[in-house]
Amino acid sequence: MSTVVQHPIKDFYGFSRMPFDKDFAAQNAFRSPCLADAVAMCALGVESEDILLLTGAIGSGKSVAVRSFMDALDQNRFTPVYLRGHSLGANDLPKLILQALLVEPPWNPAKARTTYFKTVAEAARKPIIVIDDAQDLKESALLSVKGLVNFDSDSKNKITFILCGQPELKDILRYTRFAALYQRIRLWCEFTGFSLPDTCAYIDHQLTVAGRPSPLFSDNAKAEIHRRSLGFPRRINRICIRSIFEAAARKLNIIDDGDVLYDSD
Repeated sequence: MSTVVQHPIKDFYGFSRMPFDKDFAAQNAFRSPCLADAVAMCALGVESEDILLLTGAIGSGKSVAVRSFMDALDQNRFTPVYLRGHSLGANDLPKLILQALLVEPPWNPAKARTTYFKTVAEAARKPIIVIDDAQDLKESALLSVKGLVNFDSDSKNKITFILCGQPELKDILRYTRFAALYQRIRLWCEFTGFSLPDTCAYIDHQLTVAGRPSPLFSDNAKAEIHRRSLGFPRRINRICIRSIFEAAARKLNIIDDGDVLYDSD
């Protein structure tokens, strides 16, 4: 005989799943103006651009935009490859890309590069390389990206890199030594915090996706959350989930501005 495990928070508020969680289907992402612009830019850019740039503060929604873009990518035409930039060097990039394309990379860096160019040039589906936390790439790796997009004397677009990182990434790329790379970037998107209307819509969206059709946060609470979070989704998530746990413990049906908890509380 099976037993149903009760969840006090979900049961009290009628959630089918917990809201404000990072584990959600890409199609359920909130389509903020920044996310919509980023996904549209990437969808257009992968057709012909060598390098695209996404920047924004921690928790501003870059990773969600990347997930949404990759989820919608035509798998018959493109091969998405996701890499993290932490301490990767120039020799690491060709080998990791080859591995993602199911090609065993040679140990020798020079041979790995030769194999990389041959593999990418002959690929039936264009590789799309997303490098998250690109500000943490070693300088040698960042400098090498320009060379990795150079095919047929720089006349063919065979691969697209999407560099995704914090605002300092754009500052780094403006240094003189990166001028040749920076000049190749014709399309970019910078993430900012939500406006107050978007913050309110985001909170309502999260609750609706979680299965609650009626409001939980008052308008005053939403305004206070926006003020404290500066409109950044990850901060909104932290504030809302803490407030929901506390409100459920107190059996509150509506969370007002005086019931909102913050990181310092």
